[in-house]
Amino acid sequence: MKKISVLLYLCCVGFLSSAQACSNCDLPLHFGISADIGFTQYPNMYHQDGQSVLGRLSLQTNYVPSDFIVLGIEAGLQNGNTMRLNLPKSTLDLLGGEPVSLIVKPLVDLLVTAQITPFEDVGFCGFIKGGVAFRQLQVDRNEVNDLSKISPELQAGLGYKINDNLALHIEYQQVFGGDPNYQVDPLTETASLSNIPTQKAVMLGLSLII
Repeated sequence: MKKISVLLYLCCVGFLSSAQACSNCDLPLHFGISADIGFTQYPNMYHQDGQSVLGRLSLQTNYVPSDFIVLGIEAGLQNGNTMRLNLPKSTLDLLGGEPVSLIVKPLVDLLVTAQITPFEDVGFCGFIKGGVAFRQLQVDRNEVNDLSKISPELQAGLGYKINDNLALHIEYQQVFGGDPNYQVDPLTETASLSNIPTQKAVMLGLSLII
């Protein structure tokens, strides 16, 4: 949690620094905050454990070179999930037979964004975001390793401008990971994980632009 707090602090410092650096310039900059809620899924989990509700909060700074294009930077924070790995009984029996429970801690990310509004009068836009996410995975067993990784992230979606300050959006998110690759060493009675699972989500949100 300390690493997440430090990374979130650095993202906020960078966000505020960009605002301060451009406070006396003529660049067409806008700042905003977005709140999203949605549904997320992790593969390779037991039964429905990999499916959960997702909440996300983000800050943006946007550069608007024209009425049709918006470029920006976004820093976000979203909740994690607790779930059990889908493992064969023979593998579980090697370490006592109990399910292996994973805790994916809250995620912090930093994204570069691009938005295109092909028809200004209609109010619809398309956007894409790409960047990196800091992720942590904790296992409920001392004999299995925890993981911390920086993973690629991609988001894409559609937005609708309600007025000059409010916009609705729906988007698909994928935080790239991999098969956990759970391996057991019977001699030492320990196990290892290689990857944090890929996370896929669909979100609906509201943005306030200043």
